[in-house]
Amino acid sequence: MAGASVKVAVRVRPFNSREIGKDSKCIIQMSGNTTTILNPKQPKENKSFNFDYSYWSHTTVTGHNTAGKSLVV
Repeated sequence: MAGASVKVAVRVRPFNSREIGKDSKCIIQMSGNTTTILNPKQPKENKSFNFDYSYWSHTTVTGHNTAGKSLVV
C-alpha cells in the first residue's frame, strides 16, 4: 500500500492495587516521544524506544494523576 503508515501510541498506566501493595517502583521514563525502560540492576542497560504518541497516566510522587494528558501530540 503506497503512502500507508502506522502510528503507534504508548501509555504508562497507574499501578494497580497489587503493585501498590508490593511497593512497586515505576521504571519507565518519558521525554517527548522517547520512552525509556530503566534497569535498576544494570543502569547502563536502559532501553529507549520512540513512539508517535506518548501518554503518561501513572500517578506521580506528589499524588497527582495526569490521566489522559498527552505528552506528545
